[in-house]
Amino acid sequence: MDARDHSLFVNSIEKAITVLNSFSRERPLLTHAAITKLTGLDKSAAQRFLYTLHQLGLLRKHEDTKQYSLSPRLLEFAYAYTYSDGLIERAQPFLVEAHEKTGETVNLNVLEGTDVLLVSRIPSQQLVTMNIQVGFRMPALYSAAGRAIVARLPAKQRDHVIGTTKYQKYTDEAISSPKEMRGLIEKVAKEGYVLSQSQFFKGDISVGVAIVDGSDAVLGGLCLSVPRARMTVQDAREKLVPVAITAARKISLTMGAY
Repeated sequence: MDARDHSLFVNSIEKAITVLNSFSRERPLLTHAAITKLTGLDKSAAQRFLYTLHQLGLLRKHEDTKQYSLSPRLLEFAYAYTYSDGLIERAQPFLVEAHEKTGETVNLNVLEGTDVLLVSRIPSQQLVTMNIQVGFRMPALYSAAGRAIVARLPAKQRDHVIGTTKYQKYTDEAISSPKEMRGLIEKVAKEGYVLSQSQFFKGDISVGVAIVDGSDAVLGGLCLSVPRARMTVQDAREKLVPVAITAARKISLTMGAY
């Protein structure tokens, strides 16, 4: 049954969120006409939602350009999530420890559909070219942490992610075959970690390990990443893999794993 057919589903809330989701890193400013086109709402409905969201403080309206943008008030929701989520709170000391041992970027990701969301990040001590912030979304199978998460999922859920992911050549080295991806996921399930390069970001080497709880349910994934210009794959295997495995294991233990 589609959730939208349930008597408890509130269609107007879905439409309001659709308006908010129209904004992105690539589209920070949008006009009423652009919102109408992107959401599929009629002009009058879009205007009502824009007015309401603006009055509630969730959107800014720029009178000089007649454009709208997301309001900083939305960060209150992110703040509340960050400080109420047990995984982020308990993982933080071990993310710091992994960062101090390697000096490299440490990310904590959680699965959201067929994507992973970045929920905590400690950037490298070295200069990095990728300006990635908490809240960044990317396809799970093109993320080291995401692959590690998917490899630990129950078979049905794992097959769903593999089967519904949109495969693209984000880089020249990115995997674009579901069959090849399935083979890599099976390999990860056996080895317990991911070591990948240039799958979503060109020149990136990443190590990913899943985080689980006492029932072996997957809670998220830890990722250590480094530019290929500064470290070889073999160096990453020797220096980053042990640190990532240890950190993920310690976080899992705090979450009830044994």
